[in-house]
Amino acid sequence: MRNIIFIYLAASIIAITVLQFGGDPFAGLLLVLFALPWSLLVHSITGLLGFTSAALNLALLAIGVGINAAALYLLARWLRTRQSTR
Repeated sequence: MRNIIFIYLAASIIAITVLQFGGDPFAGLLLVLFALPWSLLVHSITGLLGFTSAALNLALLAIGVGINAAALYLLARWLRTRQSTR
């Protein structure tokens, strides 16, 4: 499970880097998918605030990726402790 989390974070960092420096719109789509469901929240927040900022969206998506990685880590830890108690 640790390898899956590492691959997820590496792919997310690559998507952020390509989006930031390469300008490939496909990397933005990957980043939005990696940050689901938080990317939907980002879209609604920026819609409510009435402004669009690429830097703010990128930062919020990066936070969403971090939350997802933390959730995966906690799920793996819970499964490991559950398995060891049996």
